[in-house]
Amino acid sequence: MDETNPDQEQYALTFDAMQRANISPGELWLHYFGMGGGVDEYEVNAYLHGLIELPVHERDCISQAVNELFDDLCRQQGAPYSSGHNRHTST
Repeated sequence: MDETNPDQEQYALTFDAMQRANISPGELWLHYFGMGGGVDEYEVNAYLHGLIELPVHERDCISQAVNELFDDLCRQQGAPYSSGHNRHTST
């Protein structure tokens, strides 16, 4: 049995998290780019499908962008408190 390549596992799990949160590749790329990501949307999409490898820094930046978007989406869908306020409140 072959040992799992950590790079392959990272892109596969990142793509899975995107699908679970219904994050589009374009939405991810905009957030990633806004964080200072250094590759274009085409390369991000190719990485997420296992077609190219990216440097560790870029892979981790993509993962961070997915995690931030995932957290934002989950907060928006939070349950309200008895006071009527949602978990994610705006000022």
